[in-house]
Amino acid sequence: MESVSSENSCMTKDSVQSFQLYIRTMKKIIHTIYENIPGRVFFRDRIFWPLYGGMQSFSKGKIKKNLKTSLKLIFEQREIGILIKNIKTPIILRPGTSDVPLLYHIFVEEEYNIKPAKEPAFIIDAGANIGFTSLYFANRFPEARIIAIEPEESNFQLLQKNTAAYPNIRCIKAGVWNSTTRLRIKNLEKDSKWAFQVEETTESGPDTCEGISIDGLLSEERKKEIDIAKIDIEGAEESLFAKNYQWLSKTNLIVIEFHDRIIPGSSKPFWDAVKGMKFKKYKKRKNVVLVRE
Repeated sequence: MESVSSENSCMTKDSVQSFQLYIRTMKKIIHTIYENIPGRVFFRDRIFWPLYGGMQSFSKGKIKKNLKTSLKLIFEQREIGILIKNIKTPIILRPGTSDVPLLYHIFVEEEYNIKPAKEPAFIIDAGANIGFTSLYFANRFPEARIIAIEPEESNFQLLQKNTAAYPNIRCIKAGVWNSTTRLRIKNLEKDSKWAFQVEETTESGPDTCEGISIDGLLSEERKKEIDIAKIDIEGAEESLFAKNYQWLSKTNLIVIEFHDRIIPGSSKPFWDAVKGMKFKKYKKRKNVVLVRE
């Protein structure tokens, strides 16, 4: 009987693992199909978000000259500046790109409207894109030192433009990793300006950048703790939290977006790393927020 029970247990375990593998594979296939729907990006960035986001903004009063802004986002072909309530400088973005949904996610829906236990002094924005989150934090927490990290060149150039008037924001062209290394952007030819993914490389070229560790950054900045770590790194969390994650114990608030839909299982190293650490957890839109108890 013990032998039969043991055999059934193994079969059940194998069945569960096979089912989990099937689910992960299907998620990846569905995401790939979604990413390749003809016209999806054009509709999202040129039509849906200027109209839907414009209606949201109208009700909340976040974007100044709201109707004019929506029309510019639909028709303009070059960079434009937009005035946002409670943001001291115009923000610059590229109409017809993923900058548009980001505009509404961050400044209208306020997906980073989090409540730290104390006034933050040191913030890391890993996966800064063109700087919207850094600008949101800089205007909300004007005394905080902010490190904005972005690996892709065109995004980084716009990040620098958007943060030029903020001496408390330091921009670094790099990707975050578990050690100092060299990284390559493996989907540079994609049709949008977000969701760039990196991998380790020994080569140098226009698609490569520096890979930096959070521990190294803390040492360089001479900081003992991180008040807010915002992490949106398109699946690289799988590598970031594989090792050298001791800095998590020095972090007071983490806001992170996982990307298991792109890289199945990529969130697991993070949950393994924070196991046993005392954080309160809640969700805000796509992000998971962890606040130290």
